[in-house]
Amino acid sequence: MVFKKIVAIGLLLAFYSSAAEQDQLVTTDFVLKAGASQSRTVDIYKPAHLDRLVMVGFNPVNTLSVNCTLRLFDASHTLLATYNCNKPQHYFFKTPVLVAVKVRAEVEVTNSNYTSANSSFSLISRFKFTSFSE
Repeated sequence: MVFKKIVAIGLLLAFYSSAAEQDQLVTTDFVLKAGASQSRTVDIYKPAHLDRLVMVGFNPVNTLSVNCTLRLFDASHTLLATYNCNKPQHYFFKTPVLVAVKVRAEVEVTNSNYTSANSSFSLISRFKFTSFSE
């Protein structure tokens, strides 16, 4: 009986932990001519029950000779951080960012591959939100 209660409490805590954080994945696709640059802006809306952004991560695809920069802004258009998104990596904020509604990400890509007329590039960005009361 005690074991069942311990298991039930453990499952409840595991559910609470997973409910207190959520990742949002955003894929941005580019097809660029040799030497060309392109920028895209994406709004990332926070989940309704969460209020802090704690981590940003990247998983680029087809990064050969492609430069990638992501700039992250808060709702008042203040620059929070600038990241090199050429390689898989993640960044945890030292102080979580309080998010009222959304953050804005600007992705800028430059194709430095002159061996082919066009190159494709995809960036999968991961934004982890958590609860303030966590």
